[in-house]
Amino acid sequence: MKIAVMQFPGTNCEYECLVSAREVGMAGELFRWNRPAAEMSAFDGFIVPGGWSYADRIRAGAIASKEPVMDALREEAAKGKPIIGICNGFQILVESGLLPGTSGNGKVEMALAQNVMISNKKIVRRGYYVDWVTIRHDASPRRCSGSFDINKGELLQIPIAHGEGNLVTMEKGLIQKLNDEGQVVFRYCDSSGRTIPEFPVNVNGSTENIAGICNPEGNVLGMMPHPERAFFNWQLPPHDPRKHQMGAVGPGRKIFESMKRYIEARA
Repeated sequence: MKIAVMQFPGTNCEYECLVSAREVGMAGELFRWNRPAAEMSAFDGFIVPGGWSYADRIRAGAIASKEPVMDALREEAAKGKPIIGICNGFQILVESGLLPGTSGNGKVEMALAQNVMISNKKIVRRGYYVDWVTIRHDASPRRCSGSFDINKGELLQIPIAHGEGNLVTMEKGLIQKLNDEGQVVFRYCDSSGRTIPEFPVNVNGSTENIAGICNPEGNVLGMMPHPERAFFNWQLPPHDPRKHQMGAVGPGRKIFESMKRYIEARA
């Protein structure tokens, strides 16, 4: 079970994702953006990690999305292979048209715009923000490759670190379509699972608190939170009781375990 962890100039989370993939029993390997694209066919799945590809010039993920290797990634996605884009990886998948993927022709239908934090109908903050957040799994089990083994309604505490995670669109009816088709995978919520639309629960102003979406087929997932930074229990914040429990694991592990299970189910 071979997983390619994509690496663009400016990517900085590739090694954490590589460790996470290997820890759940997948054979991970770094795949640089300038490597022969034909070699991608040898892999069973792909992770596009976070970072600052090409220093977020123009828009986050815009330049990386135009690299020739992305054409090969589209071909692998069309074969049903799982792809998980995390933070900047999510931005790259949106800019390439792989997500939300409803047009079927690679059209860019959404944007991950600059964070706009709103409280009491006033903008209280903009730009880069780092914190632990709670996300609610809103997709059905087995609907999406990266949440294959996560129950609907389950809550995960995972950190964020981004300046452009505000999911928006000018496509009329697109958000409703994503809801109707079960493509909204994760939403920002409070510790009780409530999706309050204002900061600090909605950490970036994203439409309907959306934190992650998948394509219509369910094999491509994009999410802003960083599961690789909550993979081990020792990575958890000091107040989390699991941090010092023997045998405990971090909630982010479920994303990578789901990817493995998805590959096994396809086989």
